[in-house]
Amino acid sequence: MRFTGRLKTAAHCIASPWVLVMCAFLCPTQSFAQSGKIAGQITDAAGMPLPGVNLFVEATSQGSITDRDGFYVILNVPPGTYSIRASFIGFATQVIEGIRVSIGQTSSIDFQLQESAVGLDELVVMADLPVVQADVSNSQLSVTSEQIEALPVSSVGSVVGLQAGIQGLSVRGSGTDEISFMVNGITLRDERNNAPYTSLSLSSVEEVHVQTGGFNAEYGNVRSGVVNVVTKEGDRNRYTGSVILRYSPPAQKHFGHRADHREAYWIRPFIDPAVAFSGTESGGWDAATQAQYPTFEGWIAIADERLKDDDPNNDMTPQALQQAFLWQHRKALKITQPDFNVDLGVGGPVPFLHRRLGGLRFFASLRADQNLYLIPLNTDRYEEWSGHVKITADLKPGMKLTLEGLRGSISGTATSRSGQPGVFRSAASIASAMSRVSFIDTRIFSTDYWTPTSVSNLMGGAKMTHSLSASTFYEIRMSAFRSRYDTNPGRLRVETPIVSFGGVGFDEAPFGFQPKPTFGVDGMRTGVGMSNARDSSLVTVYNLKGDLTSQLNRFLQIKTGFEYNLTDSRVNYGRYDAFLPSGNDHSLWDRSPVRGAAYAQSKLEFSGMIANLGLRLDYFHARGEWYAFDPFSFAFSARYAPNIDTLLVQEPTSRIFTLSPRLGVSFPVTEFSKLYF
Repeated sequence: MRFTGRLKTAAHCIASPWVLVMCAFLCPTQSFAQSGKIAGQITDAAGMPLPGVNLFVEATSQGSITDRDGFYVILNVPPGTYSIRASFIGFATQVIEGIRVSIGQTSSIDFQLQESAVGLDELVVMADLPVVQADVSNSQLSVTSEQIEALPVSSVGSVVGLQAGIQGLSVRGSGTDEISFMVNGITLRDERNNAPYTSLSLSSVEEVHVQTGGFNAEYGNVRSGVVNVVTKEGDRNRYTGSVILRYSPPAQKHFGHRADHREAYWIRPFIDPAVAFSGTESGGWDAATQAQYPTFEGWIAIADERLKDDDPNNDMTPQALQQAFLWQHRKALKITQPDFNVDLGVGGPVPFLHRRLGGLRFFASLRADQNLYLIPLNTDRYEEWSGHVKITADLKPGMKLTLEGLRGSISGTATSRSGQPGVFRSAASIASAMSRVSFIDTRIFSTDYWTPTSVSNLMGGAKMTHSLSASTFYEIRMSAFRSRYDTNPGRLRVETPIVSFGGVGFDEAPFGFQPKPTFGVDGMRTGVGMSNARDSSLVTVYNLKGDLTSQLNRFLQIKTGFEYNLTDSRVNYGRYDAFLPSGNDHSLWDRSPVRGAAYAQSKLEFSGMIANLGLRLDYFHARGEWYAFDPFSFAFSARYAPNIDTLLVQEPTSRIFTLSPRLGVSFPVTEFSKLYF
């Protein structure tokens, strides 16, 4: 049984992700913080403020002019390392290099200009990186592309997992479904199971920003942590690229003999001449050896049992039974293919178009992983690949348009037997599924105990950033993220005999999917109760965001925005067994829940205190109807439970509003310490 077909949806008018991308810059949207700012004061050698000094961030089109007190602010600076040039008539030009800008943070850079003198046309100074970031009032850290290159990691998840308090993508012991994972402001969350999608090329990453508490008002639908990833932007004038290749030759992924070795627990009692025909309790082994292996009555005893039944077609000699056993345990468990990870990225000006279309530039990346399983299951490996493209254009001074798309795929063997999401990835996950469970020999030597599965993902997004003035800019963004599941049995077993032992024919068992009860000559189950999982779900998330940031004065920055999220959830999964239907279940729904939010956030920056104050309003509506809960209803009794869907009354779902104030305060104590809450 396969669950396929398009389900009727309540959101017929919703466009495809690619149409959504083309329309993105026509609609207002909100973006989470994906940039930082540079601020400071410029004085002369005597410490007097200099008004009207011109500042320019090299390799960008951004800059500022100091006010009457010598202060300046440069907003909306993408994460990266920059040089700033300060020039003023009568003073030598000064360049400060190595200024690191991180997501949502202020890089404080002060200049002290020297009066012009012979031989002093330009002064170059290296910026000092602060030991403690004073304006951060929560638990967060940033990892730059340069730092990532020096780390022994192969994925974004590994980068995050190296940070204190985080294991994998679990923050302070919470599940991965409780974090928010964003790429360039787009939330990549598979709302089929609320898991983050992290398959990105490390070659494309400019910065990874991790926040584990004290979320500002701009962040919602998150409990334990926020991971912000900003990808690289292609250079306007030159091409750059990188390639990372990791290769592990074929190798066994466990200690001891393979399960198909002649000395293995599952093989030796059936082929060792000392006990195979007479049985393990016949005295052929010493007590210590006998205690290490399962009890086996011997092929002579099994041959005698077959002679006693009424079926002459299964009569076999002990030697023929042993040959049939080896045929039904012929699955090769040796790993013959390598593990590898390919990670590459390339960027630069778009050929023939970059001079006409606002310095049109791109950065494209590709990632591919192959990880061989501990033992072959329905598939013998976990495979994953993803490709990401980011195109940027400066439409006019102060206005930038970014388009990006992502395509990815995961394939392997499903971990669930009931249609829930999940795929075996590591040797440990397979070993756990083989520990202290029934039918271990079936799990090892058959191919179809678990079901093959694949998940394909598609993302499209667009962002426009427009600076209204030197102190105010807004961003608009629209995106769509789709997940398509395919979990269904593999091919049916060919039941035509292909080999013969002692005059009895045998088909290809235990290979192939067989819903009928079949068993091996040693009693190993080779059919029924296998490949039960089914999943043909399609979930698409449409997101609309918009925000406005303004630096009102050198002490106060405000940010406000809204978000609208529509999930087109066509979920179709279950457990199906044609021979044992009592355990079958089927979950099917077509819903389009809506989430929305509006927020206002202010950031006060004084020399002795930095405060983040905000207020967030969240809205949720599941839409449709749901069962009215009555704990005294007889529908919850064991007698009527099978008819609970028809016995309970349904009512329209409620609209939910929540209002949450946010407060974070930081008190810099010294250059090396601060107090924050």
